[in-house]
Amino acid sequence: MPATFESFGIKFLYPDNWTAAERSEDEGDTGVTLEMPSGGFFSIELEDEGLSEAEVIERVRAAIAEEFGTVEVSDVTLDGAGENEKAVEMGFYYLDLLVVSRLVLINAVAETLIIQMQAESRDFDQNEAVFAAILQQLR
Repeated sequence: MPATFESFGIKFLYPDNWTAAERSEDEGDTGVTLEMPSGGFFSIELEDEGLSEAEVIERVRAAIAEEFGTVEVSDVTLDGAGENEKAVEMGFYYLDLLVVSRLVLINAVAETLIIQMQAESRDFDQNEAVFAAILQQLR
């Protein structure tokens, strides 16, 4: 039976073997990170600083690069994506494993959802249908 996330005006179903990560006070209550049993994660944040899509993407890329080194970034088109959606895929290596981090920005009327899905490449591929199902609920 799937679990339900409902907070900060967002509601969606997700696998019941994923767990919501504890958030520190400085992270606020406008986001959630769901950890997968295999080590990957699915994260949603509300962008509240008025940043452009390019600025959000660069911040995420820079944070990954700071920790892991070289990051390759490419635009992707996702099934079901609307005109208000931008997606990029970032790839980097960690312990000789290729890690895929997909960043999806969905612009709503008053805010932007920043969605990041990240896992080792094989695990990412295995969970891509789950990621797509959650994205569809958020759209």
